[in-house]
Amino acid sequence: MRKSIISLVTAGLFSTTAMADIKPMSTVPAKANEQVTLENWTHAPFNKWAFQNMGIHPTVMVSRDGAINEIPQALNAEVAQHKFTYAGEELTFRDAMINDHTDGYIIIQDGKILHEEYFGDFTARDHHLWASSTKSLVGQALGLLAEQGKVDVEKKVSTYIEELKGTHFGEQTLRTLLNMTSAIDYSEDYVNMAPGDVHFEYFRRLGFIPAYDLLALDPTKTDKPRDLLSFSAMFEQNENLKVNEKFEYHSPNVDVIGWVVARVSGQTLDQFIADNIWNKLGTEHDAFFMTDMNYNPVATGGFNTTLRDFARVGLAMVNNGEYNGQQVFSEKWVKDSFNITPEENRHMMNSVYKDTEAQVFDSPLEGYKNFLWVHDSDKNIATYRGVFGQFLYINQDKNVVIATFSSAESASNAAREESKVRVEAFESLAKSLLQ
Repeated sequence: MRKSIISLVTAGLFSTTAMADIKPMSTVPAKANEQVTLENWTHAPFNKWAFQNMGIHPTVMVSRDGAINEIPQALNAEVAQHKFTYAGEELTFRDAMINDHTDGYIIIQDGKILHEEYFGDFTARDHHLWASSTKSLVGQALGLLAEQGKVDVEKKVSTYIEELKGTHFGEQTLRTLLNMTSAIDYSEDYVNMAPGDVHFEYFRRLGFIPAYDLLALDPTKTDKPRDLLSFSAMFEQNENLKVNEKFEYHSPNVDVIGWVVARVSGQTLDQFIADNIWNKLGTEHDAFFMTDMNYNPVATGGFNTTLRDFARVGLAMVNNGEYNGQQVFSEKWVKDSFNITPEENRHMMNSVYKDTEAQVFDSPLEGYKNFLWVHDSDKNIATYRGVFGQFLYINQDKNVVIATFSSAESASNAAREESKVRVEAFESLAKSLLQ
């Protein structure tokens, strides 16, 4: 088996003991072994600093506007000591957060903060990478255009993006991409990748892996795809998969939907979200997007905000899109996002996430729709999820929102046992709360 390029970058550089002693960027100038770089920024312990300082990549602003809508408080620190059992072990909610390297969490019920806590150098005023939780926000952004009748999710992508005519993505419907059943020849594997693999090349354009050769290209002299959007034309169908047969978590689907939002709205994705979402939430701080090297906002995982502002998005979702006296998201679209049809449930049941023998088996999942992870479509329970522990838990039945930012030691939440404990902590705490 080929070793991953990421494994090769990190293998042998530091012993476990030495890594524990590293305090990234703690001196001025930073010591060589504590310097965060484009090579190590996703690896513990460097990711703790990097996820809070994503200016290491190109970025664009998502400016706030209007009065701040303060989140009222009904403080009850005891909720952090809520006990639950996982695999025969009794834990507290707080234990579950600490064990998965949480940087900060906030628990809200009935629109009021019950408890929030920050760890290390992370504070309420600091920004943090959402990672793939960004996907769910982009899904809601497209829902606004659907509400306005500007897009039809049953139409082909090429209806809106002429550049993708004749490509695999271009021939799929928006609905297929929104539910990640596009069957592209791609692997969302953050460890096993090597030069030439399509997902290796994709991650180079995403910024997860340095691509100095692409940065050096002059776009006026070559048409080699340097960015995520032009690279989307490179994807082909997996010959072993059928379209709309099974859920396959594939990030490139979201890049294309973000492109549709920009093309149809006539705005860049960051501008559209600023004008139509961020300015309506009464947020405390500006947000920003990590971009690719062509300054396209990374729709699949590049949003950065403070923790409370992350939670405000959850407060809109838990109330069917309404928050701060405004209909921020489409009510119809939010309700439909929670509504998993029998076919959509079949897509999930066919996936590796419902294989009890798989490392990524995910018991709570019922389906995936509009880039939303749906746990229970009767009680309307779902999550936004981002690698390394970025979660927005939404429970309409209990009117609960829990937001977490983290710097976990490995990327895949589905494969990390500590992350499964985290989700169980969400579910157990929410069930315990009275209304």
